[in-house]
Amino acid sequence: MIKLKELLLELSGVAHSKKSLEWVSMDFIPMTPKVMKQIMGDVPITTFHNLNWFSIKKQLPKVIGTKKSISTYTGDTSNRLSMGGGVQTGGGVVLEVEGKVLVAGTEDLGSVPDEAGRRWLHPNTFGKILGMKQFDGGAGGINFRKELYKIDKKLEDILYKYKTSLLVMPSDPPDVKERFPMYTNKQKAELIKRYIDASNKFLLKNKKKIKKSFMDNVNNPKITTFMSKYGYNELLVYDVKVKDVYIVIDLVGDPNDYETTEKALSDIKKDLKPFTKGKIFTGFASGVKKFIKQRGGKVW
Repeated sequence: MIKLKELLLELSGVAHSKKSLEWVSMDFIPMTPKVMKQIMGDVPITTFHNLNWFSIKKQLPKVIGTKKSISTYTGDTSNRLSMGGGVQTGGGVVLEVEGKVLVAGTEDLGSVPDEAGRRWLHPNTFGKILGMKQFDGGAGGINFRKELYKIDKKLEDILYKYKTSLLVMPSDPPDVKERFPMYTNKQKAELIKRYIDASNKFLLKNKKKIKKSFMDNVNNPKITTFMSKYGYNELLVYDVKVKDVYIVIDLVGDPNDYETTEKALSDIKKDLKPFTKGKIFTGFASGVKKFIKQRGGKVW
């Protein structure tokens, strides 16, 4: 069960306050390592993650060996990731990572993080992975919320009052303002806590179905037709360790300046060394597919 004190500390930062409550208000599903460990056990998996070379120092220390999850892949038909590019970045560094499964899908999960490192999924995505049709379409969020209301009888009233308080205008009559006052940080933390606790109970209630679906996607990685325009699957993993690395010369170097390229490669290797258990390779984009295939990935 999540602690109220921890949420109050998180809410002291304005950005996180908005993020957490936004996902709650939009009926997203929190996926935490603690609960997923109860469902999945410790499922180690080797996957791949592409990042910008200049993000190494900033990004890797935050996730290596922590409960914060990162987005990874094991299959790519787009020729973007398998050529060293990133999903939302230029890429240039391909990591072979070992971690534990948080969520395993056959497409881009569209997961969103909050400042505490939790990942949230839309009910549509969750329902698609598990084959739970009640979470399809525009009513998916409402139906998920109804499941939570069955678990926590007070959550519906608390969430309703919070959402309504956001609609109160300065010109509204005093009785309306009194009935729906703005929530304090403590009240917001209580709302998030109840929402996450109820979501966790829902996930544990569906433990067998979740484990089977996720393990199917881990053991038989494939790209769904729906995602063919993107061409990759997505797995969220935590407790990450970097095994081998492939630095893509085409993306980090300057074809017209040998010395600059050599310096860039030297600096990248130096930045990677503290986090890498295995070997650091350098090569051109055309060699990324071989690097991935040799380590169990599926690329075409």
